[in-house]
Amino acid sequence: MANGRLTRGDWIAVARKALIASGVDDVKVDVLARRMKVTRGSFYWHFKHRQELLDALLEDWKDNNRREIAAIEQRAAEGATGLIELFKVWLGEDPNFPAFDIAIRVWARKSRDVTKVVHDIDDAWIGLFQLFLEHNGIKGTEAFVRARVMYFHQIGYYALAIRETLEERIKLAPYYCTAVTGLPAPADLEDALRTLDKPKPRAKAKPKAA
Repeated sequence: MANGRLTRGDWIAVARKALIASGVDDVKVDVLARRMKVTRGSFYWHFKHRQELLDALLEDWKDNNRREIAAIEQRAAEGATGLIELFKVWLGEDPNFPAFDIAIRVWARKSRDVTKVVHDIDDAWIGLFQLFLEHNGIKGTEAFVRARVMYFHQIGYYALAIRETLEERIKLAPYYCTAVTGLPAPADLEDALRTLDKPKPRAKAKPKAA
């Protein structure tokens, strides 16, 4: 990293790794600069102070969740089955995100401001699940409790760092779906999820200008 000018994103990425590895107390300018083999001046080119970096780190986590929620809402609005889209997001997410999520939640135990952000995101997810369940005939308190169970199920996967291949989790998906929602799993759930394991076609190289 010492070669070339570092970007704001580089600092956030290294801060994320430090947060995951040893917690927020290790996300310090001096510590990060030593790891990146640069001077403190590089940091202050992008951030006014450490708190701005911490805010950016939290914003990164929040934005990731908001994007996933928006993606599910958009696909459902286009007519896709909500449950399938939900499992696609969960099973197809960045494999590094679960550790980041847990690190944020550990940080929240030390900060009321971070706790509020985490609770807001949790409430947004649970609200999305509850709305889906209500659209499928489950109402009131049952919808709320099942929505919580759906969310706690996924956070439990993060917290326990359960080791499963994508294929193993795909096979379990219909059973989890029925257990947590009380609804029959979509008949094409497994087939839809298996598309996640297919390599994406590479973009064709653009011809060079003459």
